[in-house]
Amino acid sequence: MLIVQTQTSASDTDLHDAIRQAVLALPARYRDTLVLFYFHEMDVSETAKSLNLPEGTVKARLARGRKILQQKLPQFLGELSFKEAQ
Repeated sequence: MLIVQTQTSASDTDLHDAIRQAVLALPARYRDTLVLFYFHEMDVSETAKSLNLPEGTVKARLARGRKILQQKLPQFLGELSFKEAQ
């Protein structure tokens, strides 16, 4: 078995940290939906069952959560850039 180790650059780590912080800052309804869908790799149906919600509600929360992240992520990336500059 061949095991390949990859090195993660500091900027990749910073980006992952910024995404994590932005997701954690979301209201619980959007955060929980996004975490299950993206980080636990559940599909819409599985996410809906897990949260006991209709699939349409899950789709709406995913869309709204992504929109909020799109607006907030630059703020979190800016905070990381500020911390690096200090």
